[in-house]
Amino acid sequence: MPRSRRHRRLNDPKQQTGDPSAAIRTGDNRVTVKENEKFKNYYRNQGLMSEEEFDVFYASLQTQLPTTFRITGTRSHAVQIQRLIEDVYIPAMRNVTIDGVSVNPPTPLPWYPERLGWQVHAPRLVIKRSPEFSKFHKFIVTETEVGNISRQEAVSMVPPLLMDIQPHQWVLDMCAAPGSKTAQIIEAVHANDRLDEMPAGLVVANDADYKRSHLLVHQSKRLQSPCFVATNHDGQYFPGLHMTSTGAPIRFDRVLCDVPCSGDGTLRKNEKIWAEWSHGQALALHTTQVQIFLRGAQLTKVGGRIVYSTCSFNPVENEAVVAEVLRLAQGALILKDVSDQLPELKRKPGLTTWKVMTRDGRYLDSLDDLEDTPQKKKFPKSVFPPSDTECLNLERCIRIYPHQQDTGGFFVAVFEKIKPMTKAEEKMMAGMKVEDEEENTSVTASVIPSKRPAGGSSSSEEEEEVLPEKTSAHKEAPFDLLPADNAELAGIREFYGLDSSFPTDQFLIRSEGKEKSKTIYFVSSAVRDLLASRQAHRLNVVMTGVRLFVRQNSTPSTDSVSRTPYRLTCEGIPLIDRVLSDTRRRVRLQSLAELRTLLTEAYPKIDQLESPTVEKLETMELGGCVFDIDESVVDASAKDDENIAHIVFPMALPVWRGKVSLSVLLNKQEKR
Repeated sequence: MPRSRRHRRLNDPKQQTGDPSAAIRTGDNRVTVKENEKFKNYYRNQGLMSEEEFDVFYASLQTQLPTTFRITGTRSHAVQIQRLIEDVYIPAMRNVTIDGVSVNPPTPLPWYPERLGWQVHAPRLVIKRSPEFSKFHKFIVTETEVGNISRQEAVSMVPPLLMDIQPHQWVLDMCAAPGSKTAQIIEAVHANDRLDEMPAGLVVANDADYKRSHLLVHQSKRLQSPCFVATNHDGQYFPGLHMTSTGAPIRFDRVLCDVPCSGDGTLRKNEKIWAEWSHGQALALHTTQVQIFLRGAQLTKVGGRIVYSTCSFNPVENEAVVAEVLRLAQGALILKDVSDQLPELKRKPGLTTWKVMTRDGRYLDSLDDLEDTPQKKKFPKSVFPPSDTECLNLERCIRIYPHQQDTGGFFVAVFEKIKPMTKAEEKMMAGMKVEDEEENTSVTASVIPSKRPAGGSSSSEEEEEVLPEKTSAHKEAPFDLLPADNAELAGIREFYGLDSSFPTDQFLIRSEGKEKSKTIYFVSSAVRDLLASRQAHRLNVVMTGVRLFVRQNSTPSTDSVSRTPYRLTCEGIPLIDRVLSDTRRRVRLQSLAELRTLLTEAYPKIDQLESPTVEKLETMELGGCVFDIDESVVDASAKDDENIAHIVFPMALPVWRGKVSLSVLLNKQEKR
């Protein structure tokens, strides 16, 4: 689905003019006219709602979209950020008035669980002229950079919430970039982090666009999950894999198909759509959407859940795709009623009838309305309402409109897979061995259809065609699993005193030509099993794992040889914090002054710190270590300091102990 390069900041550069149907484009003096008669007439004729409500709906599209964000991170960490917002920032913004007009403070989204989703109405003028809103804006920017907050459109948060993800489940996000929904999925898999449990589940986030798959990595990197794998494949050709231990085809408990779409539900933020909208965009994408959805359904376990979503209002991309997938699945999928979930979310039911428009503006109810045979071939029969809509329960689909709760537009449908879709799956369910060739044939023949013939219906068997396996033109360097008895790993474990309970067989390195990477990654047991598949070479893995150990480069503070050249990383600290039970590589800071010295000076001298810290360091072997600081160092007067208030304690910092100085292993953003 279309997505902007970055979520809109609180100080949105677009200016509101006196005319709500016009806005200034960023970076120039042109005005975007928020009117499109073809759009208006097309959707008015679809019967989305009453005439009176349609006028309200259309007017809402011409208004500025509020900023929304989610509080992210582990559950305990999220609570601390939430309390900071509610107890420090919100009270300060309750009585803000600009030019005699009262400005409302941010409010929680009523339907988002546990008050972790928020909405902000703060135009640029408010942020510029209100110190209170300005401080909050800076806080949001900073916390977004370090991954504690994720700015995301409100309706985009809905599909992951309806997936009902549990920490033990394997999840596939088929069209994942730029990654906001993927981040939600990762958080759901890590829901038990507060219990110090490594999730048994994993998240495979795929995108067909190579550059966007790297954007996906950047977005998800802030969460530092060892359960995360980013891949680069066309969704409809996502490769089949088998478990090495059992030989069974790999299937996922949950699959999200947030497919590429025309994106007219994003009109409030993507203003160029006003001038560029065409009904033909939906027609052009329909078959691809069906293929991606069907491939996702085939990769889902029996008993698993699939969520299909778009940011489009168009039934050709929504209900028509749902109806065609249900037809081709031949009873393997059921459309679920989720009206009892997210009860505060206002929604409308899916459509049971719609019209298809020709290039010359004619509205068609079915393909029979066309007499011109060559023109019939331009319209797949599946874009029209099927004759058995009453059996499909299309009203169970969810339509979200902007005027209902001041959001963007969205479509969501939730499915359960109740029986196998292919012969290979039937064999798997019966405990029989499935050969690679049999699995691949079933994928392309039974699941990915050719276009339905325009002249009439046919069964999925008659439409089968074997499609070649497609691979990305950009082949990434592979990840190699390190053996559990690797000597270098054994030396690292002994040096840092890692607890024996920490796994020894979940470390990776990345092959770069003839040389091995200087970085050692850690992955969950589920990712290890995925990468150990005998068909793992089919996966174009863009990134996986958390950087845990990195070979330290020579710096002014590392001029002496350490017994191990590998240092700890900031992103790896949360993973091994609890297994660094040996205190010989840990130092407890005595004051905030020491913390300030470490974060503001490039290579602070050891003797700049307080006596207990110096004494500990003098007994410590050269090399990597961890500096700990907790809330006990903050006295009553410092708690009112806004520079201290946003710090989340306890804190653990990776540090390299040199001969006479120290190097804090953080980048500039992390030091902020």
